[in-house]
Amino acid sequence: MYIIFMVGRIAFVIIFLVAGALQLVDVSATAQLIEAKVAIPPALMPYAANVQATLGLAPYQLLAVVSSIVEIVFALFILFNVGTRFSAFVLLIFVAAVTYYMHDFWNMAGDARIANLTMAMKNLSMMGGLLILIAVGDWRPDDGAELEEDELAR
Repeated sequence: MYIIFMVGRIAFVIIFLVAGALQLVDVSATAQLIEAKVAIPPALMPYAANVQATLGLAPYQLLAVVSSIVEIVFALFILFNVGTRFSAFVLLIFVAAVTYYMHDFWNMAGDARIANLTMAMKNLSMMGGLLILIAVGDWRPDDGAELEEDELAR
């Protein structure tokens, strides 16, 4: 049972690990995608300028780096069963935000709408998996105990 559980964890988090790594490899392309979809509120622009002066990264490049780090770090936490509930919650919020801002199929037509609807549905499935991880938490099949109904009710 442990092998199946571990293979399932690997299969589930691999999308976050690969996506995060690919975004880090090409930060400028990721930043352009984010910039096309997300506007920095005018009230935050002075802070964005300060961040750019301090770190040398444009605000959208910083968002690309931070999103990559979130995906990689919290996927690794889930993979190694460390802070599983919290990590799954962080990734749930992340995936929900990405789905809303990056895959807004309701504003599209034709092939773009179909492609983004497909991506949104994939993300919805991932959010379902993350909700399961939030419910199960750091349960390990090698603990010798099955999930009791009262444990699942918590």
